[in-house]
Amino acid sequence: MRQQDLIRLFEEMAPGLRRYLSRFGPAISADDITQDAFARLAAAEPGTIEAPRAWLFRTAHNIALKELKRLKVAATDPVGDISALEQPCDAPSPEDLVELTDEVERLRAILELLPERQRVSLILFKVEGLSHKEIGWRLGVSHRTVERYVADAIAHCHEYLSAFRAED
Repeated sequence: MRQQDLIRLFEEMAPGLRRYLSRFGPAISADDITQDAFARLAAAEPGTIEAPRAWLFRTAHNIALKELKRLKVAATDPVGDISALEQPCDAPSPEDLVELTDEVERLRAILELLPERQRVSLILFKVEGLSHKEIGWRLGVSHRTVERYVADAIAHCHEYLSAFRAED
């Protein structure tokens, strides 16, 4: 395409192309993409583009999509202080998770060894958060009896867990 034809085409089509590209939002520069599309048109082999207007819009569209994709992939959150990234993670390590899982399994096994009323009392007290009085009402015993059940259950759990830890 001759330079004069390209200038005339730019003057005619650049405003419409910029308006079209503005639909992609502020993340892209409509002016830069318009210029890039026209630069590619100018670099094309003469006579290879039959419909320059359609070619320009398709090329600009593709450039805009590619730029949006690049921005999405390259997006990062700014960090004001790089030393903030050096803080240790609060999540337990894989080793700690395995150890905690083993501990939970041991506790589950220990709970199964407890007499039923002690086990139920302990679970209702520690897990459900019920008071001794509420547990006593559910089990049909006094709150003092529930206190004894819970204390005995905790003592047994402590004893069994200590024995397991001694084995390790």
